[in-house]
Amino acid sequence: MRHRFDDKTVVVSGAAHGFGRCIAETFAQLGTRFGCDLCAAELAETAKAGVNTEVLDLTDRAAAAAWIAPIEQTTSGAVDVLDDNAGASRSRRCIRSSKCRTPIGTGFFAVNIVAAFALSRATAAGMKRAGSGRIVNIGSGVGLGPSLTGIRAGR
Repeated sequence: MRHRFDDKTVVVSGAAHGFGRCIAETFAQLGTRFGCDLCAAELAETAKAGVNTEVLDLTDRAAAAAWIAPIEQTTSGAVDVLDDNAGASRSRRCIRSSKCRTPIGTGFFAVNIVAAFALSRATAAGMKRAGSGRIVNIGSGVGLGPSLTGIRAGR
């Protein structure tokens, strides 16, 4: 049995590639679609699946929080589900982009922790008013040990 989300608002951060793109595309097929990421070229591919996308630097706390308000206005209600999938690792070239406003050493923390908190805080207010909502934070094992990816690439 497949559930529909036609009357729900689901937002996905980190929607340009990997799990984030798959999640955003799946929710688009189920009736709802909003996604953001820093990687514009890859995000354009996600948009082809019918996802309303926005290029967004999640290391900018104000921008992360401000992404939610227009979505709530457009949908006339609170975000029902925040899928916080954005994350940074040395192997992702987009985090090293000149668009990233923080030094690379703090960029990982800014995307993996601070952005998750900013997006959660931005969606929680509407969820509280609505009396329901779900926040799903997705992480990886990257923080559990050293990454060989950066070493192999000579970084």
